[in-house]
Amino acid sequence: MKNNALKGFVIVIALILALAAFGAPGAQPKDKAPAPTADLQGAEGPCPSAEEVDASAALEKLKAGNLRWQSTMEERKWGEQRAETARCGQHPFAVVVACMDSRVPPELVFDRELGDIFVIRVAGPVLNMDAQASLEYALVKLHVKLVLVLGHTDCGAVKGAVDRVKGTYLAELLRKVEPAITNVSAEFNHGRRITSENPKNLDRVSLANAKHVHSEILKLPTLARPGVQVKWGLYYLGSGKVAFDPKDVEP
Repeated sequence: MKNNALKGFVIVIALILALAAFGAPGAQPKDKAPAPTADLQGAEGPCPSAEEVDASAALEKLKAGNLRWQSTMEERKWGEQRAETARCGQHPFAVVVACMDSRVPPELVFDRELGDIFVIRVAGPVLNMDAQASLEYALVKLHVKLVLVLGHTDCGAVKGAVDRVKGTYLAELLRKVEPAITNVSAEFNHGRRITSENPKNLDRVSLANAKHVHSEILKLPTLARPGVQVKWGLYYLGSGKVAFDPKDVEP
């Protein structure tokens, strides 16, 4: 009996040693911890200090980003940026008021990182109470110094406004584009209301509308802050170029 018990004990010890040497099926070696995923990278370390960016420097950042968009954009570590901005917050240096057109994403058009710019998007674009409140948050609460109102070529909202498209809610929005239509009609069509048959005149309305929204923002007393600049621009769908403060549509 004692010999049988001793043999059993020796067998158990041998099995334990074998498992320790080769590892149990499915066991994870302790010295090979899984590498952190991209979503967790950058989750440690101190938060970067907020950069003070004046209006002129902010405009140069947008211009440089748009040039990259037209050629070669910067490579981004989105997982690290998600983790960092979730932990450290946002520090946008500009506000872009843009149309909702799916072909005009300002974050890409200006090749920006997460947390770089505020974007307010509504068809046209037009200025309404919600857009004004969003601007107030950016300029008054977070002290952003630059606002860019961005129109674009081949704008469906502009064509709808020129054609006086009807709708339950749409008509009220499109009426906000009328001052730009009146301006373009007076300057380029001898005072007669333009039609949607001339694409260049429609693009001129987009430009005139951006300038009009720019002037409307300047009239808002609560948004008048020291150092704040408001610019307008026109985005060309075909080339990806943004023209800043242009006087007319390019040929």
